[in-house]
Amino acid sequence: MEAIILLLISACLLSAYGFIYVSLRLARKVRKDERRQFKTTFIVLLFILLISGSSAAMLVLT
Repeated sequence: MEAIILLLISACLLSAYGFIYVSLRLARKVRKDERRQFKTTFIVLLFILLISGSSAAMLVLT
């Protein structure tokens, strides 16, 4: 059980790092085709962050 919690926490932290990186890149001026790609990546990382974070929190609190 501890290994699953650590795996979910590490996935949460890694996706949070990627989420911040993509957010900073979107804040700068980028080309239109890059902006579309970063928006897609932004949505995917946000989804992974929410799923892994809520799963880890649920496992820790139970």
